[in-house]
Amino acid sequence: MVMVKSRAKPRPEGAVPRLALVAALLLPLAAPGIAQAQTVRIQPTLDTSLTWTDNVDTDDDNAQQDWILEVSPGVSISRESGRFSGALDMRLRNTIHAEQTEDNATYLALQGQGTIEAIEDAFFVDLGASISRDNRSAFRGRFAGDTLDTDEENETRLFYVGPRFAFRFGESGLGNIGYQQRWLSGGDQALGDRTTGTWNVGVADPVALRLFGWGLDYQRTDTQYDEGDTRDLMQEIGRATLFINLDPQFRLRAIGGYESNDYSTVQGESGPIWGAGFDWSPTERTSISATGEDRIFGTGYDVSVQHRMARSVWSFSAVRDITSSVDELGETLLLTPQNILDLEELLITDPDAVDDYLAGLTPLFIRTNSYYLSKAVRAAVTLIGVRNTVTVGVAQTDRSQLDTLGFTGLIDDEFDTYDRVKSREAFVAFDHKLSGLATLSLALQRSKSQGYGEDDDETTRTAYTVGVTRSLGPRTRASLTYRHTRSEGSDAYTENTIVAAVGMRF
Repeated sequence: MVMVKSRAKPRPEGAVPRLALVAALLLPLAAPGIAQAQTVRIQPTLDTSLTWTDNVDTDDDNAQQDWILEVSPGVSISRESGRFSGALDMRLRNTIHAEQTEDNATYLALQGQGTIEAIEDAFFVDLGASISRDNRSAFRGRFAGDTLDTDEENETRLFYVGPRFAFRFGESGLGNIGYQQRWLSGGDQALGDRTTGTWNVGVADPVALRLFGWGLDYQRTDTQYDEGDTRDLMQEIGRATLFINLDPQFRLRAIGGYESNDYSTVQGESGPIWGAGFDWSPTERTSISATGEDRIFGTGYDVSVQHRMARSVWSFSAVRDITSSVDELGETLLLTPQNILDLEELLITDPDAVDDYLAGLTPLFIRTNSYYLSKAVRAAVTLIGVRNTVTVGVAQTDRSQLDTLGFTGLIDDEFDTYDRVKSREAFVAFDHKLSGLATLSLALQRSKSQGYGEDDDETTRTAYTVGVTRSLGPRTRASLTYRHTRSEGSDAYTENTIVAAVGMRF
């Protein structure tokens, strides 16, 4: 398949104001520390690494060796109590190449989310930001998460601000009115620029009559693209739910509603929603939820199973619904912890964060501006022993194009090439504590992406990693890692890398 060179385009005028707005809203996380230092944690960081690779440019037919030095100062800010709560992690990444100096890069990598409680128990403002450089293609380039991918064309910026008002009524009724606006901006090879605004209005009293309860929910999403040849989109969904509380641990749900959108046709389409579901919590450590609905696109469902034991965490989910790159990126970039150094410690200090970690084991993204029908299945388990930790995760996502008009506004949009993209991924990680200071890590990651359309396509990627991490002091950690990566199919290459890294927390 012939790759089309993307034309350069100016950065959208709103990009800088959006970043300034989110930075200003996140500032209160640090500001209260002057008066209440006990609730705020500010930790300067410095990460350095030296990497040798035998294939620095995987797009080039002739593999070239290179040495890459990275020096990345940063700061982590977190606040867990008071009117401001959240976390912000910023790093100024600086990479210097010995041979391919044109690939030298300096950019801000940022990830944060927080909540401002403007009026106690009533008015809140949720906000978040993420800036990263990562490959978003399921068929071309490096694995997602590869630290050597610092190409400016792959930079993705995602910001959101969401004011919401929460209230109570009666003995057990809850209500909320909220609006969230997201800005997604990508480089020439990443994702197109768009603004998504979502209104949410909901009231519910699940135990109004003890045996029976009720709930009403309405959501409207408007998406506007900066590209002139891409039409704006709209979706509306309204649902009414009848709750049947058969037991304090078991509840049935009957669902009726109506939805409309113009994702497939300019004229739009609409239809009723009929469905049912249940929520079951047999123990404090186990929760099972399942919903099935008849929707305008066919059968939609959402199944989630979470189970914790003393030394293990199990997770399973299956979802079929309309979604977009903004939704998928929001789940991983804004909700998944950026750095998980010790999963066992995380289980002790923040068990809820483990669910976000497991949710991060998703299949490859695809590069598209379109909304699409996604059928995603994920399963993961983490087993924790005295000295060993094993994590196994599998995922499959089957995405089908909805917009038959093809106005994507992105040159290398993968739904311009394929009508359907199916991705599978498996991940196995093993950590062994060699001593109280050192840990041996082994990992295997494998993915397979298949594109179906006028021309079918297939790419299989495999990565083997082995490394040793050692604590040099209370706030200093060093590591030595070897990785072998192989890509087969339409984008074929191999790469070997050795990385020596030192990270410091002050």
